[in-house]
Amino acid sequence: MAVETFALILDKKGGAKKVPLRKIFLTERNPQWIHLDSNDSENVSWLQKRKVSPVILEHLQSVESTPRCIRHRNGLLVALRGLNVNKDADDDMVAVHIWISKNRLVTMASQPVAAVEELVELFRRKRGPKTTGTCLVQLAQLMVKKIKASLADIAEQADDLEDLVIEGQGIRQDKKLREDISHLRHLIVSFRRFLAPQQEIMQALEKNHIPLFSEEDKSHWHTLAHDLATAVEKLNFARDHSAVTQDQLDAKTNTNISQIMYLMSMIMVIFTPLSFITGLLGANIGGIPFGENPYGFLWICLVLIGVLICQISIIKKMHWF
Repeated sequence: MAVETFALILDKKGGAKKVPLRKIFLTERNPQWIHLDSNDSENVSWLQKRKVSPVILEHLQSVESTPRCIRHRNGLLVALRGLNVNKDADDDMVAVHIWISKNRLVTMASQPVAAVEELVELFRRKRGPKTTGTCLVQLAQLMVKKIKASLADIAEQADDLEDLVIEGQGIRQDKKLREDISHLRHLIVSFRRFLAPQQEIMQALEKNHIPLFSEEDKSHWHTLAHDLATAVEKLNFARDHSAVTQDQLDAKTNTNISQIMYLMSMIMVIFTPLSFITGLLGANIGGIPFGENPYGFLWICLVLIGVLICQISIIKKMHWF
């Protein structure tokens, strides 16, 4: 899925006007938001023609996706992680590299980000931010909102899987449960890898001394940092929950295997002596008991039934079954 490239000039009233990229750097009077596709080499060439600093270019094109925040002159270079809306993507979270200054916000991503699409929709409805600082704050808020919704789904999945393990649907179902638990734990690790450092970035943005954010913006950064801290705690709980569920499933599987093996052992204990007796009677030599007796087969069956009854009595007396 391709990333939609666009350039917006904010009207400072909650709305924004789309303009061609070739015209966006011609004005500095109003705040600007430029969103680019990092997979498109033309976007990089376009930035180079606008004499963008090599440090900024390197940051925007960076393959390093760990959330971070770097001060650069009168602006900031930020990397955040948002929920990936591409269902076929390998990563559940996609990196958004950001360059923000007083009147300019440049974001670059390799895949579509749900928060970006929602913020564009807010501008269409004339309910968007009025400054680049607030624009970044609202973008981060939408990212965190999506992440929190996804974490709620993860917690619900963990509960559902535990219920299914307790109910016990059989060996075939256990195999499916094992795959689902493994996928859930992989998802938790993927989220936790980025949310912990992203929380630190929110705290750093709250405390930065560059006049890009208002006091209200900084309070929002504080709230976002707290929300991410809570999210990390929920992830830790979901991780432990899924680990316990995995242990329960392993214990149940081992118990099932032990029961099956025990049952097979009892069958072997019962039928091995009977097989031994019938094996001896089936020898093609003289002197076999009841060989000439017309009721020999009936007598042998009665003997085997008697042996079977004795075996079962001994097993029950010894509490083996």
